[in-house]
Amino acid sequence: MAGLDDLLELFGQPPAREPSPEDWAEVEDYLGSALSSDFKAFLDTYGTGVFCGELVVFHPRGSSPLLTRMRMRKIHESFGQSWRRDSDEYPFRFHPDLVA
Repeated sequence: MAGLDDLLELFGQPPAREPSPEDWAEVEDYLGSALSSDFKAFLDTYGTGVFCGELVVFHPRGSSPLLTRMRMRKIHESFGQSWRRDSDEYPFRFHPDLVA
């Protein structure tokens, strides 16, 4: 797996930003778990964006804040229903699991 230095070389220098550990505190409190330091470092470096038209990532302080998106029950319900409908296609449960 590529390290942040490898990604910097691949994607180029990111825009200047001032990351803050407080950005992640509210998200991790909501999850009840710490997030990977690599994940946080990557998003602190590059912010919200789309990679290869496939992977969409959100930063806590981005234009569409991560926690706001996480709290959107419709998104969670949709993914939860997808998992229940076709668990072979979606091998991992979505967290938090809001659909009983």
